Amino acid sequence: MKLLSKIWYYLKAVPMWTLLSIHNTYGILSVFFITWVRPMKGGMVNFDDPLVTGINPETNDYIWKENVIFASKRKREFKDTDEQIVVSVGKYMCRMIYKSAAKPDKPFGDKDRMPPSINYIHGGVQYNGGFLIFDDVEDARNHFSNKEFRKHFWKFIHTEKREPVTILRDKNYDREEFLQFVCYLRTLFPYFSNSNGNKKRIGWGNPAPFASVNTITGYWKDDTFKFYSKEKIKTVARAPIAVNYFSANEYLPSRNEFWGPELYLANFTNNRVIARGEKGNLFFVDLRKIVRGYKFDPSNLPNLLDRIQERLSEKLGGLFNNV
Repeated sequence: MKLLSKIWYYLKAVPMWTLLSIHNTYGILSVFFITWVRPMKGGMVNFDDPLVTGINPETNDYIWKENVIFASKRKREFKDTDEQIVVSVGKYMCRMIYKSAAKPDKPFGDKDRMPPSINYIHGGVQYNGGFLIFDDVEDARNHFSNKEFRKHFWKFIHTEKREPVTILRDKNYDREEFLQFVCYLRTLFPYFSNSNGNKKRIGWGNPAPFASVNTITGYWKDDTFKFYSKEKIKTVARAPIAVNYFSANEYLPSRNEFWGPELYLANFTNNRVIARGEKGNLFFVDLRKIVRGYKFDPSNLPNLLDRIQERLSEKLGGLFNNV
């Protein structure tokens, strides 16, 4: 039975990656639209809004504590409590949207390495997201290998229509193993996942206070597109998650190792990012410009025409330099 299960898993890998690619392409086009086709202005939300502070106005406390949908039993000691961990991750995401929030002296927000659209995405994700916390890669992998656990994970996504964020308590993780876990999630579910963490970036990951995986289900669009209207923004912040989706006392693993598909995908992903050279793992902004100190002006954002003109100028300049 275990052999048949493994064969079936291998056979499903490519179709799952195909679905993931289709779903992710739609997400990429959506981000491209709000960043370059119709750039979202800075200052669409105030600096003291719950989406910026992470504070639930009903409790006057951080909402992330109420949105932990699963926390595994600790098998060893860690410096930080689960509340401290989830608040740390939430605050880090808040700092992004804070940069594009309106302030008394900066009605359009701050100039930033990221455009307002990218920062706004983190507003809905951090406030409305569901958080899962595990000891380490092994603990997370073992839980996700359990069929019942995956079923509950699916139910949360489709019922709540929110983005799940998986966090590891262990800050001293192995980077390559972490990327393998992320690619494991990409093989189990038709959604892209980011390998964010406190160590040197790997794959398409971003900096974070703890190793954390944003599984991008696409529901972020429901919240983010409301940032075109200050009236619609008022409906973004949702009440805390009230349902307990992970009701089992224990989830026993069906396997305790990574298999070929996720190992291959992790290696392919890492090599693909490395091959981009100075472009690095940033997709919607030019890392080379950012390294040189470029920042987006939220009161005068470039659009698609500006980007095309800039690219043409670079190409033509390169041609003349080679003459």
